[in-house]
Amino acid sequence: NLNSSNISYPNTSLEIGSVNILENENRVPVNYVLPPGVQREEINSNSTIIRQNEQSLSLKVNDLQPSDSKGVYKMIDYDMRQYKSLKMFIHAESIEGSIKLPGEGAENELDKRLVGFLRLGSDLTENYYQIEIPLKPTSYNNGSSNRFSADQVWNPDSNSIDFSLEKLTKIKAIALNQADFSKPIYFNENLDIIDEFSPISELPGEKKYKFAIKGNPTIGSIKNIMIGVKNPSQNLGDILSAEVWFNELRIAGIDSKGGWAAIGSVDANLADIASISATGRFSTSGFGTIDQSPNQSNREAVAQYDFCLLY
Repeated sequence: NLNSSNISYPNTSLEIGSVNILENENRVPVNYVLPPGVQREEINSNSTIIRQNEQSLSLKVNDLQPSDSKGVYKMIDYDMRQYKSLKMFIHAESIEGSIKLPGEGAENELDKRLVGFLRLGSDLTENYYQIEIPLKPTSYNNGSSNRFSADQVWNPDSNSIDFSLEKLTKIKAIALNQADFSKPIYFNENLDIIDEFSPISELPGEKKYKFAIKGNPTIGSIKNIMIGVKNPSQNLGDILSAEVWFNELRIAGIDSKGGWAAIGSVDANLADIASISATGRFSTSGFGTIDQSPNQSNREAVAQYDFCLLY
């Protein structure tokens, strides 16, 4: 169900694969390890516990040109309105034999770092949200057999996506006041409008997020998700090659706040002149039956009424 999206130059190549704990635990130069806090699923079978495999999506990009991007996408159908935050682990490393990625011990190269991005919306070209985060690569020595810990491989303090979905609704409210909807509008973490290629070093916040919106997407109807990498540099000589792992894309913090509903009806006779019949029904967001889970409850407030007068 994964498809590649090439917004590219002919010299750029993208390899799509997977890395997992069963086959790549001793991988060189960087061993595969489960992200912090993630545990392998277990299945009880005939008094035997079978531990399931755990894996990540791997994107290996060669010669990614300045201002270019590569990604893969998947079609889904999901309503995210009842959740509070979106999260994902990301790992980046240089490809052996190629030029080292900016950021391996060189903090002054922040503006040239490879960027990981997540795009979601009703489509991937005209109506979408996009989240970008600069990636700090795991530093290794060629030929080294050192084993890396989960924090070293996944570096959750720098590389993980973890933000409130409320930010997407806020940037949409701001974007509605803009005149030009034909191009994506970019924001920093403080929700100030910025240029798409604003220097990463000038962005606020620890993770240096960029948020973007184009068209009229809604988190209540997500039909497509794209995951990919982007070269944020605009200098012709800044070509990047890397392998990036994406894992545990998830939504968290479900809103379990309840709601209420009411039904009423009135029938009345006005002597022999007329009869009146009125009914009404109202339910708030969060209302659901006792056998429904929180994500099946109402997402909107609904009011219905009917009035009839007979002479």
